[in-house]
Amino acid sequence: MEDFPITEAQIVALFMESVFWGIYLVTFFLSLRSLLFTNNFERRPFSTINWPMVVVVFAMCSFATLDVAVGLLHNIQAFVLYKGAGGAAEEFSNISDWVNITKTVDVLAQTTLGDGMLIFRCWKVYSKSWRVVAFSLLLYLGGTACAVMILRVVATLHSNTLITSSSLNPLILSFWVLTIVQNIITTGLLVFRIWRVDRNTARYAYHSNSQKQQSRLRNTMRIIIESGLMYTTIALLTFITQITNSNSTYGVSDVEVQVVGITFNLIIIRAQSSTTEEPPTNVGSGSVPLHVLRRPTASHPKEGVHVTVTSDFGNEDGKVNSTLDV
Repeated sequence: MEDFPITEAQIVALFMESVFWGIYLVTFFLSLRSLLFTNNFERRPFSTINWPMVVVVFAMCSFATLDVAVGLLHNIQAFVLYKGAGGAAEEFSNISDWVNITKTVDVLAQTTLGDGMLIFRCWKVYSKSWRVVAFSLLLYLGGTACAVMILRVVATLHSNTLITSSSLNPLILSFWVLTIVQNIITTGLLVFRIWRVDRNTARYAYHSNSQKQQSRLRNTMRIIIESGLMYTTIALLTFITQITNSNSTYGVSDVEVQVVGITFNLIIIRAQSSTTEEPPTNVGSGSVPLHVLRRPTASHPKEGVHVTVTSDFGNEDGKVNSTLDV
């Protein structure tokens, strides 16, 4: 007899995901407020709104909400509507049922979307350098290929089995390994870039406000590290439950759908929590204009953190330029 039967696992999974869905909804509305309104609740000009980011926020909300709704429907079907032999366990083990397929799509699509946005942020921070994100992209494409194959197997298996079956396990484990490694590498690249800009700021800025400007960059690093740690931890737990063939993977993977959206929203919310704009700083014999922009303007219409450090001294060309855009 199983230590954690599929019937109990599905009920616990629905409860766990519902709790995290409630948390997700709070971050969803707060992230929309950050994207569409200023801190004074004034509507942002249409041209300054980052519409692609808004679309991603709504897409993640769709996957997160659909997963909860389908999970509830699945439990009703198994415990109330199904009257055949084997009871609820038989209904849950129909791997190629449209409900199981939809749940699998939600987990894989939400994770793939979150990974893609992380790589996009890294690409943008490194001034759209494909060379920097090349390895992350390779891992991402490998994970996407695994996701497609997982969906193909789930849709065509047509047998009574669980997501931990031997026919699916190698593909699912490969998907989570690629996701975890890609997240660690890409998050590390993001943090390293911000740390370098922060170091350059400390080296060339001697104004009384420089500590405030540096603290904002350190806060940005902390946001990315905390969000990346949350995301990677839940992905690692999903991997562990999968490799041990435990039915608890249903609950953990359902939570993962919500956590991907939560971490994405938290970066938007916390990056927009400060909307001050510091004036340029001119120092001594070296001119060091330092700008920290936290609010969209005509010249910087996209939300994020824009830091520019320029000095008349420092390298062979006589100038030091460091630009960060998150």
